[in-house]
Amino acid sequence: MKNFMRIVFVLLLSMGIGHSQVLIGSNKSPTADFKSYKTFKVFGLDINNVPEFEPKKESLNFLVEEINKQMIARGYEKVSDNPDLILNIGIVITQEEKTAETSFRDSPRYMGQRTYHWQSEKYLVQVYKAGTVTLDVVDNALNEMIWQSRTKSMIKEGPQQSYDNITKTVKKLLKKYPVKIKK
Repeated sequence: MKNFMRIVFVLLLSMGIGHSQVLIGSNKSPTADFKSYKTFKVFGLDINNVPEFEPKKESLNFLVEEINKQMIARGYEKVSDNPDLILNIGIVITQEEKTAETSFRDSPRYMGQRTYHWQSEKYLVQVYKAGTVTLDVVDNALNEMIWQSRTKSMIKEGPQQSYDNITKTVKKLLKKYPVKIKK
């Protein structure tokens, strides 16, 4: 039964359950009046300067599109010149490991004399890539950051899984944005 539970745990982890988007935090300027801003622009991602992002170019463009959709849904207008707000995206991709630890309940049962020490051990369950996305919102006139949010998520392979994950990540990223989506 214990081995069965361990196998179920590993399967759930490998399917991405338990690795949903996690909002790390958000910060808001106490003096900013978010209702006074009308326009925005996402500061361009220069993929040419970061060669390891080249294979993810479509995903990064989709990320920018999703942020644009979320801002437009909040009543902002996307412009190319002199926006009220500049949105800057930061991305960090790391390789991470998921481990589990054996417990005394997992140790074998002996009927004879046991004259040695048993100690719990950690074992590797999964190696995966995780992405941390940071979104800074800057007041263009003051050149001052007025809001920031960070979220972390497991990077899923495959285009459709990746797009679904990006959509969920952007929603989580902007969940605590001071201006809510207009109906």
